[in-house]
Amino acid sequence: MKILSGSPQADKPHTPVISLDWTECLDKRPTDRTSDDLDTIFSKLKDVKAFEKFHPLLIQQLCYYSYFENLEKGVTLFRTGDLGANWFAILSGNVDVCVPAENGKGHTLICTLEAGAAFGESILYDTPRNATVITSSIVMLLRVEQKDFKILWERNKQYMHGVITSLSRLTNTLDPKRRASEFDPSLLPQVVSSKFFKDDPTRNPALPIVPAASVRIQHAAYVLRTCILGKAPQMIRDRKYHLKMHRSCLVGSEMVDWLIHQSPIVHSRSQAVGMWQALLEEAAIAHVSQEHYFKDKYLFYRFSGDEDGKLTKPGPSEQNVCEEQLNDVIVTLAQVGPDAMLRMILRKPPHERTIDDLEIIYDELLHVKALSHLSSLVKRELASVLIFEAHPFKGE
Repeated sequence: MKILSGSPQADKPHTPVISLDWTECLDKRPTDRTSDDLDTIFSKLKDVKAFEKFHPLLIQQLCYYSYFENLEKGVTLFRTGDLGANWFAILSGNVDVCVPAENGKGHTLICTLEAGAAFGESILYDTPRNATVITSSIVMLLRVEQKDFKILWERNKQYMHGVITSLSRLTNTLDPKRRASEFDPSLLPQVVSSKFFKDDPTRNPALPIVPAASVRIQHAAYVLRTCILGKAPQMIRDRKYHLKMHRSCLVGSEMVDWLIHQSPIVHSRSQAVGMWQALLEEAAIAHVSQEHYFKDKYLFYRFSGDEDGKLTKPGPSEQNVCEEQLNDVIVTLAQVGPDAMLRMILRKPPHERTIDDLEIIYDELLHVKALSHLSSLVKRELASVLIFEAHPFKGE
């Protein structure tokens, strides 16, 4: 959310940049919206730049409860002292936040809110508005009615950090004597830190889920390591970062590049990430400090057994055998990669899941026959809260 004090750009007309073919779905009452309606709305809102700070679960709820409004410049959304009935989130355009001037004539501009701002939280407590809000350009926004916002708030208050603009805080900055609403952003519940799950393999995707790699994964790691040492030995070397030396490690983004260039079977970077994650979740590779699951970034990973930094280049015969087996290994990893990617996402804390993560889980839920009776909205909500558990097999 970006707050700007009265900017000359506020007087310039803004051309709407959001496609309107989906807004008919938002004209329906929430109870009348179908699964297809919700999917249509979500597919649009998740790509709206103004909502990039909104948690995916909050966006999903907005698909169900919000209405679309397209307003001309100069429309008053509410006035100081009004009892509110709606909460607003700006899709595009600007609104001016004003308070009555001290001389009683006209208004004093406090600031201009841009796309991504959300305001109107005083409806939680039925308290009068602390400011007057007027559109300063053509504005597209989402409107949530009071009864629905209270439900939205109770379900998602932990995701409201950085989303709600407290008008009472803004007006109190100008006049400390002005009555504040009961809302205080500091009272928002804090999201549980991921550090509490650091040692739990079911909640930390950077840790392996099994004590030792399977024969298949061990062999895959051996073949990949041998081929890298033979074809691109410079990829595995000692690296220094923040004054600390890490022995015999590789860079995640370079590992993705290398794998993509080995076979047309690997057709995307996300697919390659899943394939490397399949090795990581079985301890065949690991982040050098076990702080990250596999990411396509400048992060250091190491093959199991290379911790001492002593590397021996494979001989020609060993290298030739591994190169012959490389394609079969890539086929195997391409088969197990998607499941490894799904497990990795399910082991993330819910508040760390991205929209793409939720889409992957949702797509899987669509194929679960036991959940076929659930609505699309419920499945999307499940995608944000499901977690992964691994239990050892107790065979005889």
